[in-house]
Amino acid sequence: MNKQAFKAVIFLVISICITGMSCSRVSEKTEDFTVRITDKPMTFCNPINLSVGSERARRAGEPIVTLYNDYYYLFVTGGRGYWYSDNMRDWTYVSAPEFPGGVLSVAAKGETLYACSMNQKNVYKCIGDPKEGKWEQTGTFDSDRYGDANMFFDDDGRLYMYYGWSQVMPIKVVELDPNTFKEISEPKVCFFGDYKEHGFERRRPEDLIFPYFNHRPYFPEEYPWIEGPWIVKHNGKYYLQYAAIGLEFLSYSHGVYVSDNPMGPFEYSQHNPLTFKTTGFSPGAGHGSTFHDKNGQLWTICMIPSMYGAGRGGSEMSLFPTAVDAEAVMHSNTAFGDYPQYYPGIKKDAVNNNFTGWMLLSLKKYVEVSSTLEGYRPANAVDENFKTHWSAQTGNPGEYLTVDLGKECKVYAMQINFDQQDAKVQMGGPGFGFGGGSGLDRYQSYTVQVSNDNKNWSMVLDRSNNKQDLRHDYVELPEPVNARYVKITNVFTHEEGKFSVKDFRIFGNPDVAKFTKVADVKVVRNPEDRRDATLLWTPVPEADGYVVRYGIEPNKLYNNYMVYDANTITIHSLNRAPEYYFEVEAFDSGTDFYREKTEETMGRGAEIELQKGRRGMGMGFGQDAGSTLRIMTYEGVNEYVFDNITPDFYTLRHTFGPVLWSGELTAAELIGSGTEPTLTAKNLTELGKGTTVLGMMNLKVLPGKDSGKIVVTYDYNK
Repeated sequence: MNKQAFKAVIFLVISICITGMSCSRVSEKTEDFTVRITDKPMTFCNPINLSVGSERARRAGEPIVTLYNDYYYLFVTGGRGYWYSDNMRDWTYVSAPEFPGGVLSVAAKGETLYACSMNQKNVYKCIGDPKEGKWEQTGTFDSDRYGDANMFFDDDGRLYMYYGWSQVMPIKVVELDPNTFKEISEPKVCFFGDYKEHGFERRRPEDLIFPYFNHRPYFPEEYPWIEGPWIVKHNGKYYLQYAAIGLEFLSYSHGVYVSDNPMGPFEYSQHNPLTFKTTGFSPGAGHGSTFHDKNGQLWTICMIPSMYGAGRGGSEMSLFPTAVDAEAVMHSNTAFGDYPQYYPGIKKDAVNNNFTGWMLLSLKKYVEVSSTLEGYRPANAVDENFKTHWSAQTGNPGEYLTVDLGKECKVYAMQINFDQQDAKVQMGGPGFGFGGGSGLDRYQSYTVQVSNDNKNWSMVLDRSNNKQDLRHDYVELPEPVNARYVKITNVFTHEEGKFSVKDFRIFGNPDVAKFTKVADVKVVRNPEDRRDATLLWTPVPEADGYVVRYGIEPNKLYNNYMVYDANTITIHSLNRAPEYYFEVEAFDSGTDFYREKTEETMGRGAEIELQKGRRGMGMGFGQDAGSTLRIMTYEGVNEYVFDNITPDFYTLRHTFGPVLWSGELTAAELIGSGTEPTLTAKNLTELGKGTTVLGMMNLKVLPGKDSGKIVVTYDYNK
C-alpha cells in the first residue's frame, strides 16, 4: 500500500469503537488455568468494540498491545493518547499531549516505556506511571528513515530497530545504543517480499476493497507492500512478523520469519500466512502486533479494513489467539474469527479452544423493517458483508428492523453494527479526526427486544440513554433468551443521518449446532501456478457453511477459509514449494436460510404515487394542481403508508400509469382517536404472475390526532 496515500487518507476515514468501563476484578488462576472474571462479559466479537466516551479521536491503525506492570496498553496510530486495561476488556483512555503521534512503536526497558514514530528522529520516554500520560523527549535517532519503526529491547538490554514499508525495499534491522539511540551496527536486510513464491503476498484486483492508487489501474500481478515489522521473542526464538500487500485488500495479512538471533538470519515459515481472513464480516488481518497475555499465551491484534457511508474506506481492529507449537511454528486461528470468542485469560490453549460455539443465527434470515431507503435493502443487514448496509428512510425515533430467525432459538449474544447513512459529517468526511470535526454527536441510541410471536415483546437491551459511539456494539446477554424474532428500534440517530445498520448479527444455539467433517473432498493444485488450488466437496444438507483448513503437515492445518453458499473454493494463498493437506468441516446453526419466494411478492422497481388536489386537463403529467408523493415498492414489503393526510381530494395511481383510486377525504375521516379504518377501498387491482392471480391491492384510511394516513396493502391469497 502507498503509505503516503495511506497517511493522507486514513487519518480522516477510520472508525474504532472502544467501551471504557471500570476495571473488573480478576481472581487467582486455578489449577485448570481458568481465570474467573466476576462480572460479564466473558467474550468479545471482532471487530473489536472500544469507546472513548467524549474523546473524539477515532483511529484503529497499526495497533500495538504491550503488557507492562500487569496492565495491557493499547496504542494506535494518530492521536496523542492510548488506552490501558487490567483484563483486555475494560479500557480507560489516557490523554498524553507529549506522546508522539503517527505510526508508533512502544517498547519497555526495565521500568520505563519508550516510544517513537515512523520516519521521525525523536525518542520519548514515559515519566512515572503510563496511566498518568506524562512523556518527554529523551533522545534522537541517527536516521529519520525508520519506516514503520519497531523498537525491541532484548532480555539482555540490547536495543534493536526493525523497520521497512515498501513494494521494493526490504525489512531491515539495526542495533542501537540503548542509552543514546544511535546506530552501533550496519543496517542489515532481513527479507524482501516474494509474491511469486508466497501466494498470500499477491495483490489480486479481485480482492480490492477500495483503491488508494486512483491514478492507475491495479495489475493482475504486483509487488506487494511489505510493511509493519514486529518482533516477538518466545522460547528463545525471535519471530519477525510483517504485514503483506496493503489495507485496501481483503487478503491483507501477516506472515512471519524466525531466527535464533535478533539480527538474523531470518528463515521464512512455510506455514505462512500467520493471520489471514478473506471472508466473513471482518476480513483482513494485517499490520498489528503479537503479544503475551498474563498467562503467557500469545495473541495477535490486527488492522482490518472498514467501509462506511458512501464507500469511505478506513480501518478497525481484530484480535486472534496465537501459539507456537512443539516444533517452534508460530500460528494463529482465524476460523470463526468474527464469531464470539473468549477474552484473553479465559481459556487455556486459546488457539485451539477459544470459539464459544455460539453460531450466527441471523445470516440470510427474513427481515422486516419500518421503511427502506431506495438502494439499501433490508437483506443487507444480515448478509455478512461489511461493505453493504440497510438504511431506513429517516432517522426518526421508531424506525425499526426485525430479524426472523425462522424458529425459536437460544440467543446468547448480539453485535449491532451501525452505518452513517446521510450523516452530516460522515466517517472520513471533513474535520473527522483529532480535535476537528463539527462537534456534533456521533452516538446511536436504540433498544433491542425479542419475541416468539412478533406481537408480544420483551426488552433485552435498552440503549435509550446511550451517549457513546458504539459502532460495533457487541452485547453478551447475562443469560441466554429463547426467541424467534429480534427487533432493534431507533431512539436517536446522530448528525441528522438516517437509521442504518450494516449488520445485525445474532449468536446462539450452541446446544444444537452441528460440525461435520466432509468425507468427499477433491483438490486440484494448479500445475501452472502452484500458489493456487481448487477444492470441490460433497454438500452437507442444511449446512450454513464450511471451514476449509489447510497446511503443509496433516496435523498442522493452521490456515483456513470460511465458505458460505458454495461447495467449492479456489485458494490463492499457498506457498509454491511445499505440498499441502486439506480438510473441510461443515457447520450448521440449526436454522434455515430465508429463501425468497417470488410468487408471494410483487413490485421490485415499481412505484405508486399519491397526488393531493385535482389534476388539470389531459394526462396530467407535470400539471398537478397540488403535490405528489411517490413510494418505491419492493419484494416482500406488502404495506405502504402515506402520512400527514389532511382534508382534500386525493388520487392514487401507479406512477405514470393508470389511476387506482381517487376521492375526497373529509376531516371526519382523517381526524380522530379511533383505531379502525374510516374508509376502505377493496380490489383496486389484481396482483399476480403470468396468468395466475395471487392477490389484490387494497386501501384504507386511518384517522389521527391532527391528520390521517392512507395505507396501501398488497394482500395475497397465501
